[in-house]
Amino acid sequence: MVQLSRSLLLWRPFPYVLALICTLFILGIHMLPNMDSMLNENNTRISHVFLQSQIDYHKEIAPFARRPLTTLLIETTRSILEVKAGYAFIFINFLLLGLSGVLIYRLSLILKATKKEGLINMMVFFTSFSILFAFFPPVFTYDEPLQYCFLLTAFMAFVRRKWFWYVILFSLSLVARETSILLLPAFILLLPGTQNHPRKKLWPNLKKNSLIILSPIFFYGCYIVFFIYHQRLLHATHTEIASRYSCFLENIESLKNIVESVVSIFITVGPFLYFTYFYLKRKNNDAWQNSFVYAFLLTLIINTPLVFMTAFARESRLFALPLLFIWPMFMQLFGSDMKPLFIKKTYQDLVSNWRMLLLLTTLTLISFIFCFVYYPSLGLGANTYFSEYLFVVIFVLSFHYCKCKFLGHRK
Repeated sequence: MVQLSRSLLLWRPFPYVLALICTLFILGIHMLPNMDSMLNENNTRISHVFLQSQIDYHKEIAPFARRPLTTLLIETTRSILEVKAGYAFIFINFLLLGLSGVLIYRLSLILKATKKEGLINMMVFFTSFSILFAFFPPVFTYDEPLQYCFLLTAFMAFVRRKWFWYVILFSLSLVARETSILLLPAFILLLPGTQNHPRKKLWPNLKKNSLIILSPIFFYGCYIVFFIYHQRLLHATHTEIASRYSCFLENIESLKNIVESVVSIFITVGPFLYFTYFYLKRKNNDAWQNSFVYAFLLTLIINTPLVFMTAFARESRLFALPLLFIWPMFMQLFGSDMKPLFIKKTYQDLVSNWRMLLLLTTLTLISFIFCFVYYPSLGLGANTYFSEYLFVVIFVLSFHYCKCKFLGHRK
């Protein structure tokens, strides 16, 4: 088994094959007959009518019409291949989703991860809630896979200081989805350098490169002004901005909505925030790695309240943007925290320590009641695996917490 694992790591196409398998697995989950996804609506057939309505919706409604790239790719594919809307939607979005996973792997290697760490980082990406259930309601993914592709390639250019490509790719990410702008403050935190780039002081780098880093805002501003006036969307844009507050009111409208909103935030970023806490408790962390953690936290602080105030919090994908700083660095940052979960002695200690076992059992029971009794009783998570996913996440975090509380942190 060990020899097979080593052989697979040495096999150059393996990351791409693994990304393909993960992408097909996610597609398979969405097409299960008992699942209610955007793709199948409780049956094994692709819902071409619904997917066509989504495409039309993103062409006609002002806040979505100004993000034309994904729709353009879908309609171009549909025209060239002469296929139905559903096939084109699935082909483009799952192709981009798989490509995003590969880019996570490639960026991990650029950030000096080992091949094994890069593969695990890619698997963490694919198993994140907003990716694994990307096309389930109420997640409703549409532009994000293309946005991730542009942002990850822009990130690669940023790390390598390829400023021309950075400007082009980040500008395209803004056109794909304007929320990319929320990452720019965190990019400034990363300016002193990364492991494969000499670290320098922030202020000299900021004076030298700030215009380049912020220049995508100018190009996007030119685009959006032209697009709004050319498409005569000025009035619709004013109406859309004025109506954003109603999203916040709906997020807190009832107990059901509040629970759904809180769970949406927790299930998307909670596990990563949990391991970030343990990372920050450690001493003597590398400064360049700290920069990624601070970039994640800064973007989280900016993005989370903004989404909660101006969008539907149940759409979990909206909270995932800060994870672009964590996905390609997951094992480099949290590898030592994850390792005890895969060591036999940890489970032997669990059995022999009755206090640890009691606490874990209590937390698991509370989690089970919440995930499989209370959460469904509110009408949430029907015809999905949301409850099961939430239960597994809470169990893993509970187990890790009990291990740290009673056994301490072992390298």
